[in-house]
Amino acid sequence: MVDLFGKKKLEDRIVELQAALAELEGEKEQLLRTLEKRDEKISKLSSANQEANLALKAAEQRAAAISLSPATVQSAADASEGQKPKGKLLSLREMDLLQERLKACRSPKDDLLASYYPGPVPEDAGLPQQIKKAAAAIKSKRGGIILHSPPLFTLLLVPPFPILESLTREGSAFALDPLEEMMDTPVLVVSAHAGETFLGVALSRDGFMAEEIVESSVMGKHSKGGWSQKRFERLREEEIKSHADLVAEKLAALLGKYKTLLKYAVLSGDESLIRQIAPSIDLPRVERALTLREERKTKELLEEVYGFACYRIDI
Repeated sequence: MVDLFGKKKLEDRIVELQAALAELEGEKEQLLRTLEKRDEKISKLSSANQEANLALKAAEQRAAAISLSPATVQSAADASEGQKPKGKLLSLREMDLLQERLKACRSPKDDLLASYYPGPVPEDAGLPQQIKKAAAAIKSKRGGIILHSPPLFTLLLVPPFPILESLTREGSAFALDPLEEMMDTPVLVVSAHAGETFLGVALSRDGFMAEEIVESSVMGKHSKGGWSQKRFERLREEEIKSHADLVAEKLAALLGKYKTLLKYAVLSGDESLIRQIAPSIDLPRVERALTLREERKTKELLEEVYGFACYRIDI
């Protein structure tokens, strides 16, 4: 049949136009996504810039106050001589917010300094002398992390786990990879107390993969003197040893399943009980002063296990 009115051509043209329209719609969606990402980036940069301006203004105000106040000058001098600054244990949420802000920091002068050090502050760390003195007053067996943004702020973080290697780096952004890795450190947690010991396996700060409460009967402390007190203490020591043996048995089962994944054992609680339990733990040990928690409050326990202590150093 002869197509007198060109219907076939019109149909073909409609198909072509529909294909072109679909392609243009796809390009439009892609451009809209790109525009949204750009707007989001601009918003983050604007927020970071605003925070930096506020911090700079606060620093200028502190500098002005120092220049006008002899007492403040003396206080700053005392701090620079090694007086321990005030610190705070950051919650996991506070640590997330801090990391977010640190990641947003940028400097065209490449002077954002991050220094990771084990044990005492090394003399060759490349840090200003005032920061070294203030950091030396914060004694930590796990080392420390110094984050310095001149002239805005200087932070010292005491990490939850030991820093094994020294690293000092300056750049347009903070070197935060070692800090972030600590948040995903798999650990065994032992909170040992006479009669009740908590055992937990956490592969990261997100939660415990396995946990167990070991309970046994242990007499309370005795206050009477004489022979009866000695006998009571001997019986109590025997019960504590039985509790330690039971804990060691449960630990063997946990370690048999998870040991290859774990990096540290975090120990807390009664020192005498820890000494009896420790030989059964074939892992690098980190001793911590963790708060005794109720059985169901494991989230708060994780806050302490993975918590960073934060100190602000004014220089």
